Amino acid sequence: MAPVRQFLRFAVLALLLLVDAGVASSQTPPAPAASPPTSDPSGAAAPAPPPALPPVPAEPAPPVLTGADLKEVEDLQRPVDQIRGDIERLENAVNRNLDNDQELTRLRTQLLDVFDGANAAREAIKPKREAVRQQVEQLGPAPAKDAAPEAANAAAERARLTTKAAELDGALKNIEVTVVRANQLRDTLQRARQELFASHILKRSPSPALPATWDKLSEDVPGAARQVHDTLSDWWTLASRRSAELAALIGGVVLLLVFSAALVRQFLARHLDTPREKPPSFFAQAVTVGWMAPLLAMPGLITLAAAGAGLEAMNLLTFEVGKIAHAAFPALLVYIAVSALARAILQPWRPDWRLVDLSTEAARRLTRIIIGIAAVFSADLILQQVIARLYLPLSLSIMETALASLAIGLLMLQLVHVPFDPKPRAAPAGPAPPIPDGAASPAAVTATTPAIDAVVYDDTSLLRPQMLKLPILAAALAILGTTLFGYIGLGRFIAQQVIVTGSAIAVVLVFHLAIRALLGAPGTGITPLAKVLEERAGLDETQSRLLTRALSALLNIALALAAVPLVLITWGYTLAEALAWVRAAVLGFQIGDFRISLARIMLAALLFLALVFATRLVQRWLDKDVFRSPRIDQGIANSVRTAVGYAGFILAALVAVSYGGLDITNFAIVAGALSVGIGLGLQSIVNNFVSGLILLVERPIKVGDRVSVNGLEGFVRRISVRSTEIETGERASLIVPNSALVTSTVTNFTHRNSLGTATVRVTVGAKADPERVRDVLQQVGKDCPLLLPHPEPVVTLENLGVNGFEFSLGGVTPDVTKSGAVQSDLRFRIVKALRDAGIEMAHTQQDVHLRDLDGVRTILMRLAEERARQAGSPMASMDGKPERNS
Repeated sequence: MAPVRQFLRFAVLALLLLVDAGVASSQTPPAPAASPPTSDPSGAAAPAPPPALPPVPAEPAPPVLTGADLKEVEDLQRPVDQIRGDIERLENAVNRNLDNDQELTRLRTQLLDVFDGANAAREAIKPKREAVRQQVEQLGPAPAKDAAPEAANAAAERARLTTKAAELDGALKNIEVTVVRANQLRDTLQRARQELFASHILKRSPSPALPATWDKLSEDVPGAARQVHDTLSDWWTLASRRSAELAALIGGVVLLLVFSAALVRQFLARHLDTPREKPPSFFAQAVTVGWMAPLLAMPGLITLAAAGAGLEAMNLLTFEVGKIAHAAFPALLVYIAVSALARAILQPWRPDWRLVDLSTEAARRLTRIIIGIAAVFSADLILQQVIARLYLPLSLSIMETALASLAIGLLMLQLVHVPFDPKPRAAPAGPAPPIPDGAASPAAVTATTPAIDAVVYDDTSLLRPQMLKLPILAAALAILGTTLFGYIGLGRFIAQQVIVTGSAIAVVLVFHLAIRALLGAPGTGITPLAKVLEERAGLDETQSRLLTRALSALLNIALALAAVPLVLITWGYTLAEALAWVRAAVLGFQIGDFRISLARIMLAALLFLALVFATRLVQRWLDKDVFRSPRIDQGIANSVRTAVGYAGFILAALVAVSYGGLDITNFAIVAGALSVGIGLGLQSIVNNFVSGLILLVERPIKVGDRVSVNGLEGFVRRISVRSTEIETGERASLIVPNSALVTSTVTNFTHRNSLGTATVRVTVGAKADPERVRDVLQQVGKDCPLLLPHPEPVVTLENLGVNGFEFSLGGVTPDVTKSGAVQSDLRFRIVKALRDAGIEMAHTQQDVHLRDLDGVRTILMRLAEERARQAGSPMASMDGKPERNS
């Protein structure tokens, strides 16, 4: 494009020169009148001169970036160019090594660096481009063609920013193209490695069960023995020069192993075998596994380190023996670690400290089998290194791999055959067990069930638990079948994956059990953290349980993320690849314009819990130190405490959401979209929420007030955002929506103060002296200690009733909530005072008027005759004449 642009520039300049020449000629003095056009001898007319070209505007010069802009663009473009060069180099290297798995693995690791570099370059350019875009937006849109031009400095700035934005956009596009090429190259690498892997493990060898395989092995064994002898003889020649030092090293290593093992056994016996009043808790068992496993591995690790250091000091780790020793070191570490972990978890000799629910016999058998599998696996790794380093025959390598796979498969079958009996537990009290069929006496029962009085075992099938034993059985059969049919590579691969993956799962399980013991799980009771939260932080049982469950979930998620690279490495991924997967999951991955980071989400959740916990601590401090003063109204204290809780929760939610990567301003858009739904479907909820805020701020009622709502009285116990809880006199909870308390009439007996009135009505006989009754009642009011002396109690003659004089005694009580007790006390005092004064209380008088007595007499006679007739005995009539027999 550059040569074309230069050519156009030269063409425009030439046209401008021609135009300038025409203008100059037009400015010269006019020439004499031209003669009429003449014709050439042939009579043809002369050609007319060409018309003048219209003026062509000059193309504006391209905007030029400043020196600082050029340097900034070059610094941002340099990593992009390097990434493009790396991807081209990797593409060529992959095409050359499609049949080399080790080289492909190395190239895949380098490809991960390309992805990291591309992400870093993208993150470095995006803020710069966004800043340039914002500056262009500040300049506003460019003027239209028919509008007045903008200022020269504004036009220059716009051109500079536009050019810089174009350069940055070009760099970003180059990065995206490079990422696409890297993804395509990663797919090519993955397919090539999968093809190599499939061709390796699916390659069929002679079956170890065929006689020809053993014949071939017998032919190759003598040569392999001579090769091993030659290698060992060279090493022994070097070692014989230091035979005394070597013997001392061997003796010292053995003594170190015996001494350290004895110390470990003595330490464990002192701390675990002492008598206890009750068995250890689940938390104690999990903690014991955590420190016991490293302790059990310590003797082997110390011995291995001492042996390696001694041989290295004597310069005996040379030749091929040294290489084999270095390769055998990881295999021995695997054996030591698996053995220690199995003994720590299963506890074959200490059932009280056993973390899993297994009987002692099952735990011992499982421990022996697991240690045996680890020993075979470690020996296989060491022998494979020996065969590879000494270049021994292929038949020997195939047979060794086959025998190791068969041994692991048989041990796995033996593991499946172990019954997972639970720990013995005490037999429940009850009737004696039934006599088995065929037993003639109780002695036979004792002989057939010797421990039935002491322990009870569950009837456990050999395949239980099925979720554990069925996969192990399937893997064992697959190992044995593939190995015997000649697919030795596939059998070895399955065996390795079962062992390594099982070990990784066991390690993760130990950490999971530790989290469960520390933070709690169903059936574990009160956990240490919950106890600390309840005793030190003042949280109740529900709050501590919710907090510990949330922490348990977060820690288990973190444990799962930490276990991902461990499992990926066991399945053939390199450490860099596994860490790249975890990094992408934890640090974030891009979905469109959004970046999701699991680590930020987890940290946001932890931040939310921490702020909520801090809010609870502030509320606890207010309750214990600030609101304890008797001068502070408890209703105000409750409102402040509730407001602090809501404010802390909202602040924690906003901070957590903002830290998690979500833009809070987007919630305004969401709120606008949901406004219609809120107005229609959630109107009552929003109404109650706003009413709750009004109750907390305006405080027409507060906690502790005695109120009357819709004819029901009670005390306000709790004011929440949606509703208010009122406790009635029957100890029933009345849940009233907040909107009802705001919009309807509510009687608050203690709104301004707790003063109230207590009124008792009494009726005395009409013969009593009203003035004397008034004096007696007045004295009763003055003598009652539950009434305030000022204002004085008031006695009122309310009515002259039909039963007598109706008086009322009323006074002011300092606590309206105790008005019932005041009224009761006044009634007792009134009865006693009236009796002492000889004043009789009126009784209700009622007059009964009977009408039509003759009709009543007739009905009674008929009833008497009917009863006599039913009794079958003669009865005299009511007028005294004997009744005649009919």
